[in-house]
Amino acid sequence: MSDASVHLSVLDLATREYGQSNTEALQGSIDMAVHAEKLGYERFWVAEHHGMPGITSSAPAVLLSAVGAATSTIRIGSGGVMLPNHAPLVVAEQFGTLRALYGDRVDLGLGRAPGTDGATAMALRRTDRLDVDDFPDRLADLIGFFTGMDSSNPLSRIRAVPGYGDVPEFWLLGSSGYSAQVAGALGVSFAFAHHFASDNTEAALALYRDSFRPSRFRSEPNALIGVQVVTDEDPAVVSEQSAPGMISFIRMRQGAKPEPVSMEEARAYEFNDLERRFIAARTERQAYGNTDEVAAKINALVASTGADGVIVAPGAAQARYRHQALDVVASLHAAGRLVRSGAGAATSV
Repeated sequence: MSDASVHLSVLDLATREYGQSNTEALQGSIDMAVHAEKLGYERFWVAEHHGMPGITSSAPAVLLSAVGAATSTIRIGSGGVMLPNHAPLVVAEQFGTLRALYGDRVDLGLGRAPGTDGATAMALRRTDRLDVDDFPDRLADLIGFFTGMDSSNPLSRIRAVPGYGDVPEFWLLGSSGYSAQVAGALGVSFAFAHHFASDNTEAALALYRDSFRPSRFRSEPNALIGVQVVTDEDPAVVSEQSAPGMISFIRMRQGAKPEPVSMEEARAYEFNDLERRFIAARTERQAYGNTDEVAAKINALVASTGADGVIVAPGAAQARYRHQALDVVASLHAAGRLVRSGAGAATSV
């Protein structure tokens, strides 16, 4: 890959389509990883979400083990593990196990949000204390279980097996300046969740670079941005494939935990003016549209943020169109039409 190339990754939620079983949804995630590997994507990440009927990626380490077994070259990782939900030792052991199985392909992406509602977070953590003030301490302990701790730490005598001495590639994930600053101060890679929080992307990445201090993990900043992609040459298909996800997101904002929306329900749904404005704002800075529009949107984001790469988050309702999103972005990359900031893109395939 040339220095001008945008690095390409995939973020998957193990989406359960209307009428699918959990088994089918999880197999769909594995199939997408295999497809992404064939297309030359660098990494395949799965997210941690809980209590959402349309998302089956509640146990990233378990799903990643199946993904790792089905692939051989693509990096696999969490995008991310929500650290406040877990004891750091457990995360170290899980990802130490993945490292033992799949070597240096393993990324450990970490976030501080719950990935769910407050009640579910309480059930996960077995406490009603849901603040994130102890995130830096949890993070330090987790890193220490892989690399070793200062003897002043009361946990320093505990050994993570597997884990100790077998360090994954660390990433911090976030949608705010706080995570950007922590990633910079630690000297680790940073991924910004632009695909669902697009207002502060440029500011967060600038803050990450300004805060970055070289470390044992990285000598220079390394930043990716999540971009939701729904694409087809027919705009009606883009609209139709986007609709079920938009309806679900609107219902979640209203406090519901919606079941997957069928294509029939989505076609019959009448968005009101407020919902249409919400959708327009949500999709404005995502890569929705035909091939040329996807290229233009991704290049504009890379240019404005200075990101080293993008994490494609396929947003279509049906698997074949999620695969199609990966196909289109990969073909743009192969044609030299996706470039880092400051480099010139090829004008034609």
